[in-house]
Amino acid sequence: MRDVHSTLNEENTAIRFFLLPVIVIVLMLSVAAMASAGTPASTGATGSVDTGPEYGVVFISSAEDRAPGSGRTSASIAQQYQDGLASGASWNRWPLYWNSIEDWPDQFNWSTQDETILDDIAHGLKTNAILLGTPGFYQTDSDVRVSRPSRPRMSQLSLDAAERATPEGLFEPIFNDGTDQPGSGKTPNPANRWAVFVWRAVNRYKPGGEIAQMHNWPDGAGITHWEMWNEPDYDSFWDGTLEDYARLLKVGYLVAKQADPNAVVLFGGLANNTKLNFYRDVLEVLSKDPMAGANGFFHDILATHSYFHAWKSWYHVYRAVGAMKAYDLDKPVWLNESGVPAWNDYPGPVWDPNSALRATSDEQADYVIQSAFYALFAGADAIFHFQLYDGCGNQPAGTDFPPHNGELCDENGQYQGKPCAGDANGLFSNPSDMSCFTQHPQGSTSRPMLAAFQVLTEYVVGVEPYWRKREGDPNACPMQHTNGSIYYTPPQEWIAFYRESSGERIVGLWTLCNRQETAIIDATSPDGRATLVFHDGQVQPIAAVNGHYTIQLPPATNRNPFGSEDENAIFPIGGKPVILIEKEDRTLPNLPFRTYAPMIVGTPSSPE
Repeated sequence: MRDVHSTLNEENTAIRFFLLPVIVIVLMLSVAAMASAGTPASTGATGSVDTGPEYGVVFISSAEDRAPGSGRTSASIAQQYQDGLASGASWNRWPLYWNSIEDWPDQFNWSTQDETILDDIAHGLKTNAILLGTPGFYQTDSDVRVSRPSRPRMSQLSLDAAERATPEGLFEPIFNDGTDQPGSGKTPNPANRWAVFVWRAVNRYKPGGEIAQMHNWPDGAGITHWEMWNEPDYDSFWDGTLEDYARLLKVGYLVAKQADPNAVVLFGGLANNTKLNFYRDVLEVLSKDPMAGANGFFHDILATHSYFHAWKSWYHVYRAVGAMKAYDLDKPVWLNESGVPAWNDYPGPVWDPNSALRATSDEQADYVIQSAFYALFAGADAIFHFQLYDGCGNQPAGTDFPPHNGELCDENGQYQGKPCAGDANGLFSNPSDMSCFTQHPQGSTSRPMLAAFQVLTEYVVGVEPYWRKREGDPNACPMQHTNGSIYYTPPQEWIAFYRESSGERIVGLWTLCNRQETAIIDATSPDGRATLVFHDGQVQPIAAVNGHYTIQLPPATNRNPFGSEDENAIFPIGGKPVILIEKEDRTLPNLPFRTYAPMIVGTPSSPE
């Protein structure tokens, strides 16, 4: 995750244990529902044609919401869960900071994490748990320091210098018999501190684990998905070497599986900023490990992130699949962070419509649908939005200011020593008890992208990639190769999925530049009737004329720059998408899904 939101938050350790009978009933219903939906509750397995893709939101809640001094109230956290559930998401992604949990060697405090997983389970949410953050006394350099207790962070997913260091003992044998080989009855080597932490976390929160037994959870309830660090390809999260991360992944994988054979291990979500070959390079390191082949290269899922430029969600998933193919791997890919902040809503810089890497709140909604269609067509099995509330974005904890039009900013872009603008990433604006950005004129209200995400969770389910094409005048819209060069493409993007269970195709259509376009698409339903779904959730019936549907596609409007340029050479977010849903007998050749055309690193010459 980008260095993001620091809603450091409360401890209301009026732990809701008195609600246990209710929680147990909810748990039993939730697990039963997961099973009936075809998703094994014990693993949260994804990719099923009946239920996939999975949808999640980052920071529906987290342990930091309950940290001492956060200021959060139990009522506000309860509302936070209701807002998260309203999105249609079934997953909550949040970090378990090792450095906050083990605040002294071999002394562990899990209180706020316990509360959070209890609430996740009580609300029927599955958890994508991120394990990260080296305690200061375990860093490998000479500047040893004591880890600090839970505290307001620069952002809710962020690490200090010591916390992003390679942990002490990482290259010590993993297990207590002096080997790296798992086996019956083995426990971690105490000298391998990362192994011990992973072991404790998995045993505490796994189905049937310590907390499950303590609270009589039904079979299958607990954390099964464990992400090994966050953005290890980004220096703000990991300052070790490729070999260090490969080792951290291996240790985490083997220990998690030893603690829970049903554990699902995620490769830490990739930032995709500058080290675009990081995943492939780690696979190359692991390919020399004689244990890698038998252990799936020490991960079950590859997680990746994408922001702002909608097409990049296709690109990052596509490249991940390509890296796997090079090593004869076939694994699910999760886009477990994606989004774009708004400039025209508090706390964004409302006076700066050309703000880099931002969009309007309406363009945010366009991005949500386009990014998901691109990623799913490339082979993604899960889509997570970043994030539920704005939190603190990339700004320091405590950043706050009244709404303004730039007049409060000094010459350094500061207000009272902190940034005078922030990142409006959330499906909702912040409530007033957050640690940042508390003065939205309509706090705790949804943005248009909530409705767009709800469109995905309601209509784009149980689908598999079908076909993709670009239509209209050739050479009409500018696009950008990854080397920065500009090329031109037809103006209409059409991406289709097929839902076998209902015999329907779901086609997303939008423009790629500032042209009003008319899409003319052949009807496939026997009665020539279909449904249009718009990004705000509105639906409209449509009837074919002479065997065709005619659909108006509004022009793209976003030209916010990638950096300091005055105007972007391309349109990073297309025009308002329209989704066509209609019956199709699928008499066409049964196209292969998850097709992958090998490419040299960079953009393929075929349609992107």
